Amino acid sequence: MSRPVLVVSDLLPPKRGGLADHTLMLARGLARHRPVTVLTSPGAAPQPEFTVRPVAHSWHDFQGLREEFSRVPQNTQILWQYVPHMYGRGGVNPTLPRLIAELARQGRPQMVLAHEIMADPSWHPVRAWYVWNQRRQWEAILRHADVIPIGCSRWVDDWGRRRPDVAGKLFTLPSPCNIPVVVTPDDHRARWRQELGLPADIPVLAYFGTLSPSKQLDWILGCWEESHRRGLDVAFVIIGASPFISVPPDRASRFRTLGYLPEEAASRALSAVDVLALPFVDGISERRGSIMAGLCHGVAVASTIGHCTGVELAKADWVALSRADDRDGFVSTVVGLLSDPERRRRVGAGGRSHYRQHFDWQVVVDRILGSLPTGPALPGRGPAPCAS
Repeated sequence: MSRPVLVVSDLLPPKRGGLADHTLMLARGLARHRPVTVLTSPGAAPQPEFTVRPVAHSWHDFQGLREEFSRVPQNTQILWQYVPHMYGRGGVNPTLPRLIAELARQGRPQMVLAHEIMADPSWHPVRAWYVWNQRRQWEAILRHADVIPIGCSRWVDDWGRRRPDVAGKLFTLPSPCNIPVVVTPDDHRARWRQELGLPADIPVLAYFGTLSPSKQLDWILGCWEESHRRGLDVAFVIIGASPFISVPPDRASRFRTLGYLPEEAASRALSAVDVLALPFVDGISERRGSIMAGLCHGVAVASTIGHCTGVELAKADWVALSRADDRDGFVSTVVGLLSDPERRRRVGAGGRSHYRQHFDWQVVVDRILGSLPTGPALPGRGPAPCAS
């Protein structure tokens, strides 16, 4: 009989955000193979594919959480969704590592899926205190969890070198796109432009997702400005965020902000744009949902190589990459894509092919199912035997 899986996450729709959607998609994928329950906070919506237990009233209530876990059958495999800030203010929650340690002592098999590890170091006293505590939480996870997939290959390499005693527990697990791809007709791109009041054949540069300093919107605006300076008639569309931007009158007719769209509308928009520009401050990585959204929709994605970019990812030819400290290089790369339809097609098709082989939800779910521990790992010996 298939062993049940308990997914632990504070975030599940109707809460908004990438982690809430990721938890939903992850549970749905696992539920095709195993009985799945999600232990989450009150307010989570019931789901037809799996059981939702919205009983975690406080992630700091050790006794209350301990009682909830005591109700979970002993043969259940536990999968924690981990981002420090999901469980405590400033990402600090001493209850979490304490609970993971107790479950380990009870012999409960645990996988911790780490989307983030800790904040960057800071000299600010309060932030430094947050980072110090997040580091303590992470050390406890390294010690007590049986298997630890991490959403960034660079972090896997770095922590494997720092902590060779636990390197066997670590592996890279990408965060796939949370937006199902909608099949569109051959004339979709032209129709979509016309619906927005744009010329049917105009190239479209896009920004996707929430507004974040890490995505450097000003760099993308620089790309749009430079394309017009070079005589290219290019539209700029923002999908997701709705920032106020002062656009010069000569380009106002080529600018659209679409706001946050339902899944189907978001998919149709992504399928219609030509270049998705995402110049991350820390570089492209496997944990970036906005990157994955572009790849799976076959868009030519332009991004950056930074300190969070893995060695192999930095060599990728299925995205257009520039150094994270080279604004001019990024602008030149994006404008080059906008002016070269054949290169856009080649990069977009390569990205979609790579996504399907390595990043798709089915690939990720299969990897998790093949790595869920059946029992606790012995100290220093890597993960326990994997489930069949």
